[in-house]
Amino acid sequence: MRSMRILIVDDEILVRIGLKTIIPRDQDDFQVIGEAASGLEALQILEDQPCDIVLTDIRMPEMDGLALLKEIRERWPHIKCLILSNHHDFAYVQQALRLGAVEYVTKLEINPSELMAKLRTLREQISQEQQEQAALSKLEQKVHEYSGEVKEKRLRELLLGHASRNEIAQMRREFMLEQLEAPLSAAVVQIEKYDELTQNNRFQSDRLLSYTVKNVLSEILKKYDNGELVEIEGGKFCILTGKRDPNMLVEMQHAVQAFLKISVTIGVSPAMTDMFALHEAYDKADCALSYRFYYGRACIVQYEELKLSAAPAMTEPWDEEEWSKLIDAQDAEGMKARILTWTASLMQQSALPPTVVREQWLSLFHLFARSLKADGGDIYSVTLHEQQYPYHVIRTAETLQDLTDWFVGWIPVFLAYKRQHGKEKLRPEIQLVIKQIMENYNFPLKVADLASTVGYTENYLSILFKKETGKTITDYITAVRMKNARELLKNPDYKIFEISEMIGYADPNHFSRSFKQMEGMYPTEFRKLYFGGQRTS
Repeated sequence: MRSMRILIVDDEILVRIGLKTIIPRDQDDFQVIGEAASGLEALQILEDQPCDIVLTDIRMPEMDGLALLKEIRERWPHIKCLILSNHHDFAYVQQALRLGAVEYVTKLEINPSELMAKLRTLREQISQEQQEQAALSKLEQKVHEYSGEVKEKRLRELLLGHASRNEIAQMRREFMLEQLEAPLSAAVVQIEKYDELTQNNRFQSDRLLSYTVKNVLSEILKKYDNGELVEIEGGKFCILTGKRDPNMLVEMQHAVQAFLKISVTIGVSPAMTDMFALHEAYDKADCALSYRFYYGRACIVQYEELKLSAAPAMTEPWDEEEWSKLIDAQDAEGMKARILTWTASLMQQSALPPTVVREQWLSLFHLFARSLKADGGDIYSVTLHEQQYPYHVIRTAETLQDLTDWFVGWIPVFLAYKRQHGKEKLRPEIQLVIKQIMENYNFPLKVADLASTVGYTENYLSILFKKETGKTITDYITAVRMKNARELLKNPDYKIFEISEMIGYADPNHFSRSFKQMEGMYPTEFRKLYFGGQRTS
């Protein structure tokens, strides 16, 4: 407990000296911060220094004790006042007590031990009040934080799903969101390379990364005093504004880049004339954001400026017969030229929805998979290019340029694997290990156990398996499990955690992460895509 700061106020110098003598200077309990001969002098000291207790006379020139008490009660209500009085001042003492004084002492009969007892009582009272105030402030902070979380959760629900006008009106009243008026705009902000940033541990966790970016965005939003910020998921945020200031979004991009050395892309909805069109505003802003696929990173995409075309029936830009010949002829340059020509055309038009273009890439990839399957191989056994699986890249590449560069780089890797492993008979020992994996993938599998099956050491089997198949044993087991998971996910009777157990994962979260790393989407997303009619597996 810190020492209590005391101010002595009395027009009689001997009284002031006596009080300073009584209050010990060699203890930490009390500290005399000054003395004054009138209320005016006391006010000047109180304006300059913090104080906890005032010992004041009632009768003084210029400003008496009663006037001082009134000023203290209005300006510093936390200060405790102890009155110094004479016998004939009882009526004044009563007034003083009504003005907030907590105690009084008769000056001519000051008992040092009695005065110190009163001061210690005040000290304990002040300490108790400070603790209660600290607890109250902490509670108020928690209530404020909880209220903010509830508001953000509710706004997120209204943005992501259709809501009635009554629901939105109630939300505005409950959280006093009067600033969200027509014309209403939404801006969806996405952290670039989000998965890469969370995986390389630069920000220690995805929560810390999102929290840090959110703080920067919030500060800029406060500066413009205009709107609500809602965290969606996966490094994505939505900003709702009643009026648009394009400078705000540009400043947000610059601030995130300057302070965190990362970039964000922003998609912006048109101004909605209906203030209740929250979901529509979010959908259009998110649609605009998806077109970074064409425009590249760190851009601001306006929905109104998009050259949108209706998604056509699923017609492939690829001639299947031509591509089969190119793959069989191992014409890497011919394939590269056709891909670059096609993507250049897409870049120039920027009209097809990115989701449609990704499906076209998947259909091309399936031609490669079928070619390898005809040789008795499996596309998941192809050596990884840049440590990424093809499905993952096609489904999650942020830009068309990224996807094109990766695919062009992957073609020679694929052809090299096809040359080495196509129609190539594996050694009997490796075939036996693969047979063991195929039959027991749903159980815990250890490399040591597989090695003992063929009489090899663990290290020798690992080296030989990688040389023969192009994959590590662990990666091969994962590929087999994920292949079976894809088939099981097509059966709606199985729950995700059941499928996890059926393919050998005790932890459903571990299964989900492994599936996303290979397929570019979580099991729930894959199942939704499959039953939505776009069966790409």
